[in-house]
Amino acid sequence: MSLTKNQIKYIKSLQQKKFRQMYGNFTLEGDKSVKEILKNSNSDLEGIYSLKGWLEDNEIYLHNIDCPIVEISNKELERISGLKTPNQVLAVAKQKEPIIDWETTKNDLSIWLDDIQNPGNLGTVIRIADWFGIPNVFCSNESADLYNPKVLQSSMGAFLRVNVLKIDLEELIRKSKIANIYGAFTEGENIFQTKLSESGIIVIGNEGNGISDKNASKITQKISIPAHSNSGTESLNAAVATGIICSVFRNHKF
Repeated sequence: MSLTKNQIKYIKSLQQKKFRQMYGNFTLEGDKSVKEILKNSNSDLEGIYSLKGWLEDNEIYLHNIDCPIVEISNKELERISGLKTPNQVLAVAKQKEPIIDWETTKNDLSIWLDDIQNPGNLGTVIRIADWFGIPNVFCSNESADLYNPKVLQSSMGAFLRVNVLKIDLEELIRKSKIANIYGAFTEGENIFQTKLSESGIIVIGNEGNGISDKNASKITQKISIPAHSNSGTESLNAAVATGIICSVFRNHKF
Protein backbone atom coordinates (compact mmCIF):
# COMPACT_ATOMS: atom_id res chain seq x y z
CA MET A 1 0.00 0.00 0.00
CA SER A 2 1.51 3.31 -1.09
CA LEU A 3 1.87 6.29 1.20
CA THR A 4 -0.57 9.10 0.56
CA LYS A 5 0.60 12.61 -0.31
CA ASN A 6 -0.61 13.78 3.12
CA GLN A 7 1.35 11.06 4.92
CA ILE A 8 4.51 11.97 3.02
CA LYS A 9 3.99 15.69 3.69
CA TYR A 10 3.40 15.06 7.40
CA ILE A 11 6.42 12.79 7.93
CA LYS A 12 8.66 15.12 5.92
CA SER A 13 7.42 18.13 7.94
CA LEU A 14 8.88 16.62 11.13
CA GLN A 15 12.33 17.55 9.84
CA GLN A 16 11.43 21.09 10.91
CA LYS A 17 11.34 22.23 14.55
CA LYS A 18 8.05 24.14 14.26
CA PHE A 19 6.19 21.05 13.07
CA ARG A 20 7.85 18.82 15.68
CA GLN A 21 6.56 21.25 18.28
CA MET A 22 3.13 21.41 16.65
CA TYR A 23 2.61 17.64 16.56
CA GLY A 24 4.80 16.64 19.53
CA ASN A 25 6.43 13.98 17.36
CA PHE A 26 9.81 13.35 15.74
CA THR A 27 11.43 11.05 13.19
CA LEU A 28 14.30 8.67 13.69
CA GLU A 29 16.13 7.05 10.78
CA GLY A 30 18.42 4.13 10.12
CA ASP A 31 18.80 0.52 11.16
CA LYS A 32 20.69 1.05 14.42
CA SER A 33 18.68 4.04 15.64
CA VAL A 34 15.30 2.44 14.96
CA LYS A 35 16.36 -0.80 16.65
CA GLU A 36 17.38 1.22 19.71
CA ILE A 37 13.97 2.85 19.97
CA LEU A 38 12.17 -0.47 19.36
CA LYS A 39 14.09 -2.01 22.27
CA ASN A 40 13.23 0.92 24.57
CA SER A 41 10.09 0.05 26.53
CA ASN A 42 9.34 3.71 27.28
CA SER A 43 9.13 4.72 23.63
CA ASP A 44 5.73 5.69 22.21
CA LEU A 45 5.80 4.91 18.51
CA GLU A 46 3.37 6.29 15.96
CA GLY A 47 4.58 4.36 12.93
CA ILE A 48 7.38 2.33 11.32
CA TYR A 49 8.07 2.85 7.61
CA SER A 50 10.48 0.36 6.13
CA LEU A 51 11.78 -1.46 3.09
CA LYS A 52 10.61 -5.07 2.78
CA GLY A 53 14.07 -6.53 3.40
CA TRP A 54 14.49 -4.69 6.71
CA LEU A 55 11.09 -5.89 7.95
CA GLU A 56 11.96 -9.49 7.10
CA ASP A 57 15.38 -9.28 8.77
CA ASN A 58 14.06 -7.67 11.96
CA GLU A 59 10.83 -9.51 12.76
CA ILE A 60 12.16 -10.21 16.27
CA TYR A 61 11.92 -6.49 17.12
CA LEU A 62 8.42 -6.03 15.70
CA HIS A 63 6.32 -8.72 17.45
CA ASN A 64 4.90 -6.57 20.24
CA ILE A 65 4.93 -3.17 18.56
CA ASP A 66 1.57 -1.41 18.93
CA CYS A 67 1.74 0.93 15.94
CA PRO A 68 1.31 0.72 12.15
CA ILE A 69 4.21 -1.04 10.40
CA VAL A 70 4.21 0.04 6.77
CA GLU A 71 6.22 -1.56 3.99
CA ILE A 72 7.39 1.13 1.57
CA SER A 73 9.44 1.32 -1.60
CA ASN A 74 12.91 2.83 -2.04
CA LYS A 75 11.32 5.79 -3.81
CA GLU A 76 8.90 6.41 -0.92
CA LEU A 77 11.71 6.16 1.62
CA GLU A 78 13.66 8.77 -0.33
CA ARG A 79 10.63 11.09 -0.27
CA ILE A 80 10.14 10.94 3.52
CA SER A 81 13.80 10.76 4.54
CA GLY A 82 15.94 13.68 5.66
CA LEU A 83 19.16 11.83 4.82
CA LYS A 84 21.12 12.16 1.59
CA THR A 85 21.37 8.37 1.56
CA PRO A 86 18.25 6.90 3.25
CA ASN A 87 18.93 3.86 5.43
CA GLN A 88 16.19 1.20 5.11
CA VAL A 89 13.79 2.35 7.82
CA LEU A 90 12.21 5.41 9.45
CA ALA A 91 10.20 5.63 12.67
CA VAL A 92 7.84 8.33 13.90
CA ALA A 93 7.62 8.62 17.69
CA LYS A 94 6.17 10.89 20.33
CA GLN A 95 8.39 13.30 22.24
CA LYS A 96 8.67 12.81 25.99
CA GLU A 97 9.27 15.27 28.80
CA PRO A 98 12.23 14.16 30.91
CA ILE A 99 11.55 13.38 34.57
CA ILE A 100 14.47 14.59 36.69
CA ASP A 101 15.13 13.12 40.13
CA TRP A 102 16.59 16.23 41.77
CA GLU A 103 17.47 14.35 44.94
CA THR A 104 19.87 12.02 43.13
CA THR A 105 21.05 14.74 40.75
CA LYS A 106 22.72 16.70 43.54
CA ASN A 107 24.93 13.68 44.32
CA ASP A 108 26.09 12.99 40.76
CA LEU A 109 27.67 14.71 37.78
CA SER A 110 25.56 16.66 35.30
CA ILE A 111 26.46 18.56 32.14
CA TRP A 112 25.08 22.00 31.28
CA LEU A 113 25.55 23.43 27.79
CA ASP A 114 25.68 27.19 27.25
CA ASP A 115 24.10 27.84 23.84
CA ILE A 116 25.54 24.84 22.00
CA GLN A 117 24.32 25.49 18.45
CA ASN A 118 25.72 22.60 16.46
CA PRO A 119 23.29 19.64 16.45
CA GLY A 120 26.17 17.20 15.95
CA ASN A 121 27.90 18.54 19.05
CA LEU A 122 24.76 18.18 21.17
CA GLY A 123 24.15 14.63 19.98
CA THR A 124 27.78 13.69 20.66
CA VAL A 125 27.66 15.20 24.16
CA ILE A 126 24.56 13.11 24.92
CA ARG A 127 26.42 10.02 23.69
CA ILE A 128 29.42 10.94 25.87
CA ALA A 129 27.15 11.35 28.90
CA ASP A 130 25.68 7.91 28.26
CA TRP A 131 29.18 6.38 27.95
CA PHE A 132 30.31 7.83 31.28
CA GLY A 133 27.06 7.12 33.12
CA ILE A 134 26.05 10.77 33.48
CA PRO A 135 22.25 10.73 33.68
CA ASN A 136 21.41 14.33 32.81
CA VAL A 137 22.44 16.78 30.12
CA PHE A 138 20.97 20.24 30.70
CA CYS A 139 21.00 22.98 28.05
CA SER A 140 20.30 26.68 27.77
CA ASN A 141 17.14 27.61 25.88
CA GLU A 142 19.18 28.73 22.86
CA SER A 143 20.92 25.37 22.46
CA ALA A 144 20.07 23.04 19.57
CA ASP A 145 16.78 21.13 19.68
CA LEU A 146 17.05 17.60 21.07
CA TYR A 147 14.78 16.21 18.35
CA ASN A 148 16.71 17.74 15.48
CA PRO A 149 17.46 14.72 13.24
CA LYS A 150 21.20 15.49 13.32
CA VAL A 151 21.17 15.46 17.14
CA LEU A 152 19.42 12.09 17.19
CA GLN A 153 21.77 10.59 14.60
CA SER A 154 24.85 11.82 16.50
CA SER A 155 23.57 10.50 19.82
CA MET A 156 23.38 6.94 18.40
CA GLY A 157 20.40 6.11 20.59
CA ALA A 158 21.86 7.64 23.76
CA PHE A 159 19.02 10.21 23.89
CA LEU A 160 16.77 7.32 24.97
CA ARG A 161 18.86 6.75 28.12
CA VAL A 162 20.01 10.26 29.05
CA ASN A 163 17.63 12.95 30.31
CA VAL A 164 17.94 16.14 28.25
CA LEU A 165 16.26 19.27 29.58
CA LYS A 166 16.43 22.95 28.65
CA ILE A 167 16.82 25.04 31.78
CA ASP A 168 18.58 28.25 32.81
CA LEU A 169 21.82 27.63 34.73
CA GLU A 170 20.66 29.70 37.69
CA GLU A 171 17.43 27.70 37.94
CA LEU A 172 19.37 24.44 37.58
CA ILE A 173 21.65 25.35 40.48
CA ARG A 174 18.65 26.31 42.60
CA LYS A 175 16.70 23.13 41.85
CA SER A 176 19.59 20.70 42.07
CA LYS A 177 21.22 22.36 45.10
CA ILE A 178 24.62 21.48 43.62
CA ALA A 179 27.48 23.51 45.10
CA ASN A 180 30.29 22.62 42.68
CA ILE A 181 29.94 24.35 39.32
CA TYR A 182 32.87 23.57 37.02
CA GLY A 183 33.37 25.70 33.93
CA ALA A 184 35.59 24.83 30.97
CA PHE A 185 37.89 27.78 30.20
CA THR A 186 41.21 28.11 28.38
CA GLU A 187 42.65 29.89 31.44
CA GLY A 188 41.27 27.56 34.12
CA GLU A 189 43.12 25.18 36.44
CA ASN A 190 44.76 22.17 34.81
CA ILE A 191 42.06 19.50 35.13
CA PHE A 192 44.67 16.74 35.43
CA GLN A 193 46.23 18.35 38.49
CA THR A 194 43.39 20.05 40.36
CA LYS A 195 41.14 18.70 43.09
CA LEU A 196 37.69 17.65 41.88
CA SER A 197 34.45 16.55 43.51
CA GLU A 198 32.41 13.43 42.73
CA SER A 199 29.33 15.58 42.17
CA GLY A 200 28.85 18.82 40.31
CA ILE A 201 27.76 20.53 37.12
CA ILE A 202 30.20 20.62 34.19
CA VAL A 203 29.51 23.76 32.16
CA ILE A 204 30.54 23.75 28.50
CA GLY A 205 30.43 26.98 26.51
CA ASN A 206 29.22 27.96 23.06
CA GLU A 207 31.33 26.80 20.10
CA GLY A 208 32.46 30.32 19.22
CA ASN A 209 32.04 32.42 22.34
CA GLY A 210 32.62 30.02 25.22
CA ILE A 211 30.74 30.49 28.48
CA SER A 212 28.83 33.78 28.61
CA ASP A 213 29.73 36.42 31.20
CA LYS A 214 26.32 35.95 32.82
CA ASN A 215 26.95 32.26 33.42
CA ALA A 216 30.67 32.61 34.10
CA SER A 217 29.76 34.49 37.27
CA LYS A 218 28.09 31.33 38.60
CA ILE A 219 31.15 29.11 38.11
CA THR A 220 32.81 28.06 41.37
CA GLN A 221 35.89 26.49 39.74
CA LYS A 222 37.39 27.16 36.33
CA ILE A 223 39.04 24.13 34.73
CA SER A 224 41.03 23.73 31.53
CA ILE A 225 42.54 21.04 29.32
CA PRO A 226 46.17 22.08 28.79
CA ALA A 227 47.43 22.11 25.21
CA HIS A 228 50.77 20.58 24.23
CA SER A 229 53.57 23.11 23.90
CA ASN A 230 53.72 22.43 20.14
CA SER A 231 50.01 22.99 19.61
CA GLY A 232 48.89 25.72 17.25
CA THR A 233 45.18 25.10 17.83
CA GLU A 234 43.26 27.88 19.57
CA SER A 235 40.62 25.68 21.20
CA LEU A 236 39.03 22.23 21.26
CA ASN A 237 35.68 21.27 19.79
CA ALA A 238 32.99 21.51 22.51
CA ALA A 239 32.08 17.81 22.34
CA VAL A 240 35.72 16.70 22.33
CA ALA A 241 36.40 18.86 25.40
CA THR A 242 33.35 17.40 27.12
CA GLY A 243 34.61 13.86 26.51
CA ILE A 244 38.04 14.59 27.98
CA ILE A 245 36.60 16.37 31.03
CA CYS A 246 34.07 13.60 31.74
CA SER A 247 36.80 10.98 31.45
CA VAL A 248 38.93 12.81 34.02
CA PHE A 249 36.03 13.14 36.45
CA ARG A 250 35.00 9.50 36.14
CA ASN A 251 38.58 8.25 36.61
CA HIS A 252 39.65 10.75 39.30
CA LYS A 253 40.82 9.35 42.63
CA PHE A 254 38.70 11.13 45.22
